[in-house]
Amino acid sequence: MHHSNIVDHITAFTSQRDTEMIEFSLLKSIKLMLSSNKCSIITMDKKGDVTGEMVHEGEDYVVHDCRFMVTDYLLKAYKLMKDSGLQDYTLKTESNIYLLMVLQKDHFVEKFLVIEQAIQISKAESYVLSGIISIYNNFIDLLKESQIDELTGLANRKTFDTSISKIFNNLPLADNFENDRRQGREENEAQPLPHWLAIVDIDNFKSVNDNFGHLYGDEILIQLAQIIRTSFREEDLKFRFGGEEFIILFKAAGLENCKQALERFREEVASYDFPQVGQVTVSIGVVQLSKNQFHVTLIDYADQALYHSKKSGKNQVSFFEEMLAAGLTKVNEIESGDLDLF
Repeated sequence: MHHSNIVDHITAFTSQRDTEMIEFSLLKSIKLMLSSNKCSIITMDKKGDVTGEMVHEGEDYVVHDCRFMVTDYLLKAYKLMKDSGLQDYTLKTESNIYLLMVLQKDHFVEKFLVIEQAIQISKAESYVLSGIISIYNNFIDLLKESQIDELTGLANRKTFDTSISKIFNNLPLADNFENDRRQGREENEAQPLPHWLAIVDIDNFKSVNDNFGHLYGDEILIQLAQIIRTSFREEDLKFRFGGEEFIILFKAAGLENCKQALERFREEVASYDFPQVGQVTVSIGVVQLSKNQFHVTLIDYADQALYHSKKSGKNQVSFFEEMLAAGLTKVNEIESGDLDLF
């Protein structure tokens, strides 16, 4: 491979700022460099379940962001690498050679790069591949630092703005969503689940800072972030929005399922013994994401629900949809389909 081509590949993925696009650029670069049949990134949770897959095969680029099964021989290879601490492993089958490499590893997930080849790669290609992956990992680490809230370790406000825009742009229109759910029932397939946005605010946080000091206030933020991590799934998105406010973006099959998840979380916080402070509670406001309203408006709806929780006694969960049904609020007159932007 020419040096200029290698530089082009490195430039391709380091020019990105979205993790998914960086991973796709990496797969594309490796596939072109090695003339591979197929390149994938497999994500596994700490239990060893496969939770995601990104595939570049032929001209196609596919992402699966839900739990699914992979072939037994690959699962055995992943387990061997996890148990033995191997960073790379070559698996030979009757038809192909699979090169597996650990791409990322932390307390929550492990990502594997899987390269499917017809022939064994050369030592020179292996050397260049290792270099590209090292540069990729260093770049991902730098990117994460810019996307993470330093105190709590959750994603920051800047990352939330990017994430909510991405989710909103991929939402189906209301009619299409219902058709997808109906088709899923007819074909006995998993139905697409709606997204929910929950704003979490610590009750009486100012008095905690005033009475105990900011160090204890910071400790509450850190402990609450940990409760958020353990109360929600790995694939759910968790953010520190600012101050004592957090946001969770997640999928749930209907309002009742969403309410159960948030009530469990609320109770978990209320029952936790925070050092020196004792009991701390949170108020929560929730809205279902819909393509029929701007996502900025939907955040405002969740904020209205949060305010309702606060003025109704705190330590509770309020849904904008229930407030709307009870006549306690109303939707904005301008909907996303009714406004032309110039």
